[in-house]
Amino acid sequence: MKTKTWKINKLKEVCEILDNKRVPISQKNRISGIYPYYGASGIVDYIDKYIFDEELVLIGEDGAKWGAFENSAFIVNGKYWVNNHAHILKPNNKILINKFLVYFLNYSNLEKYITGATVKKLNQQKLKQIEIPLPQLKEQERIVGILDESFAKIDESIKTLEQDLINLDELMQSALQKAFNLLKDNAKENYKLPQGWEWKSLGEISNLIQNGFAASKNNEIPSGYVHLRTHNISTDGNLNFDTLIKIKREFIKEKQSFIEKNDILFNNTNSTELVGKTALVTQNYNYAFSNHLTKIKLKNQYNSKLVVFYFVLLLKNKYFEKICHQWIGQSGINIDKLKKIQIPLPPLKEQEQIASHLDELSSHVKNLKQNYQAQIKDLQELKKSLLDKAFKGNL
Repeated sequence: MKTKTWKINKLKEVCEILDNKRVPISQKNRISGIYPYYGASGIVDYIDKYIFDEELVLIGEDGAKWGAFENSAFIVNGKYWVNNHAHILKPNNKILINKFLVYFLNYSNLEKYITGATVKKLNQQKLKQIEIPLPQLKEQERIVGILDESFAKIDESIKTLEQDLINLDELMQSALQKAFNLLKDNAKENYKLPQGWEWKSLGEISNLIQNGFAASKNNEIPSGYVHLRTHNISTDGNLNFDTLIKIKREFIKEKQSFIEKNDILFNNTNSTELVGKTALVTQNYNYAFSNHLTKIKLKNQYNSKLVVFYFVLLLKNKYFEKICHQWIGQSGINIDKLKKIQIPLPPLKEQEQIASHLDELSSHVKNLKQNYQAQIKDLQELKKSLLDKAFKGNL
């Protein structure tokens, strides 16, 4: 680490460790109050008592992350309580500023100080050995001032972009609600539809509804036939091919096991909030699909894209959560229940017009979201770059 003339100190040389003052309180013994009760990563609860009434630095002992830029340390102030999952550091402010220490700990990769294979821990002995470069107080103040000002501007920009992402989701949600005439005063099953529209069950409008087949980890190979899983369906109606599982050809028993253009894939088993993810297959693929996915082929007079958009709306409105069967660790919707789902549909020409409009809007929203997400990533990288410069003495 290039730090000019900065002296390297061990943490035990520049901080008092106040772990002996920590007191854990079990949840059943906590009395609700106004004082923050801190653990490894932040506030766990609010209780009626406090131990500390000064600004200190906390860093997780266990149940935290200690990699570079993972924000393992944070400042606490006011009146508060700390449990035994966080170390308590009191820097010697004659030589070390609290904020400088926090910036350094969050910049650093502390993995080499971590013990334990299954339960990872930063024990006190290892904590004391962490090395920190120590410039003069005036230089620390200068660095902290630059980082504080820069991070405040960056965080404000990130906050704006995150709100933009929320606004885009709300725009798409509003468009879906409007497309299917779903208003607050008719948000119930089989509400009154406009003239020419009618309610149809999925079973009525489908030629085929078929689950895929299971393939265990033992059947997976580096190069083979793609076997789509639940993670390959996004919540916005698209297929995601970022991570593809491949299996041997002999496990694919029949042609029906593959997906084709205009097929609908429905996620029939997942955690409760994700059951019902649905995607449209936009071209022919020699891809099979798992038993946690259901393939749906519609009759010719029904538009697959529009049905997918309706299912995206149902997912966002938590409809599938209400009808799915729940058991330990996951939930599901079987084919019989899936067939009974009612869908509001206009004549085919209008189906196509609505689907085209929603598709155009969805594509626009998707592109904007990707742009905003890329900007957020760039801003987060800028923060890392500033920290890197700061602790290499180049800020």
